[in-house]
Amino acid sequence: MSSINVSGMTRYYLLHIPFGYRDTVPYPLVLNFHGHGSNARQQQYRTGFSTLADRYHFLVAYPQGVIGPDHHTGWAIGPRWDPHVNDVLFTADLLNRLQATICVNPARIYVTGFSNGGGMTNLLACKLAGRVAAFASVSGSYPSVPGGCHPARPVPLLEIHGTGDQVVPYGGSLRKGYPPIAFWLQGWVLRDGCSTVPSIFLNKDGLLGEEWTCRNNAVLIHYRVRGMPHMWPLHYVLYSRGSSLTFDASNIIWNFFNHYTLSATIK
Repeated sequence: MSSINVSGMTRYYLLHIPFGYRDTVPYPLVLNFHGHGSNARQQQYRTGFSTLADRYHFLVAYPQGVIGPDHHTGWAIGPRWDPHVNDVLFTADLLNRLQATICVNPARIYVTGFSNGGGMTNLLACKLAGRVAAFASVSGSYPSVPGGCHPARPVPLLEIHGTGDQVVPYGGSLRKGYPPIAFWLQGWVLRDGCSTVPSIFLNKDGLLGEEWTCRNNAVLIHYRVRGMPHMWPLHYVLYSRGSSLTFDASNIIWNFFNHYTLSATIK
């Protein structure tokens, strides 16, 4: 684990540099945020992103959350049980450190996260859209952003959620302050200036894929996974009427990221 000083506090992160790295080539960078009660190394194993990074030649940093009032690690995204720190500043300082010490392509920085880390991804989409090309969240929790969500530009955003999630229910949780996923998506439809009605690009074996086209070549994509619990699906198999479909969130997320730079779409 590497460390960085943020406003007098030592913060930590795990950095994966792909095989064959050369310091003369600008590499894409993915920040990958763990969930509540987890840590950077567990997130590395859970998502398999370091393996993808070696295959497709990009950098991955796994930031480490601090312990909150409930004695579990997490990210400061709003709820009272989350740590009382400035994790947006931590992320910005971490990006500064990485860009100063390794060869990062500043137009190809991406953020993803799981659960509470998905909530952190949402927060950063609101606060750091000027530095991050695209965002993706898996089974994310999305409480109201303190001070409101005002991204600097329409942001490409992908969200994956299971209808069997009992930790962050698809239909929301009043007790926890989590909105229904459909309501949260509509918030981004408005912010990104998207089409009112999504196109359905996938509807098979319990997997529904929706896409909204938005201003400035941004898109909003949502995968609704029937019956999937609170998890990051690496090799999640869906069965329906004798057929099956294997769902791999990490590959889908990297393919999504690979279409976007800060200035324009690649596709």
